[in-house]
Amino acid sequence: MLFIVYVNDLCDLIPSGVTVKLFADDAKLYSVFSDSSTPDCLQSCLTAISDWSDHWQLKLSPIKCSVLHVFPARRRNECNSFVYHIGNTALPSVDSVTDLGVTYDTKLMFRTHNDNVVLRQHCVLN
Repeated sequence: MLFIVYVNDLCDLIPSGVTVKLFADDAKLYSVFSDSSTPDCLQSCLTAISDWSDHWQLKLSPIKCSVLHVFPARRRNECNSFVYHIGNTALPSVDSVTDLGVTYDTKLMFRTHNDNVVLRQHCVLN
């Protein structure tokens, strides 16, 4: 409970247009890009969080962080070349991510998750 109180002001750093979700000791940032919210805005949030963690002596783990780009079907072929950083560490862009035990991809589909569940159950049955 004290940790939640300790990190709760982290939400105050995030401007409108960017959403932050906190769960235990994890934080997820996301944004729908528009005129008011751009990749630079998201990067400034990451920088603010990094500065905040340095100030409060909480160590971030950028090696555990990644970027998942979700585009509508009509823009699937567009490549977002913006590279996000936490401190001096560039965050890798991934094709799928596991969040709270559920794996989903850039299309927000769960095929990878389903394949992993079937594979695990197949191994158990063998």
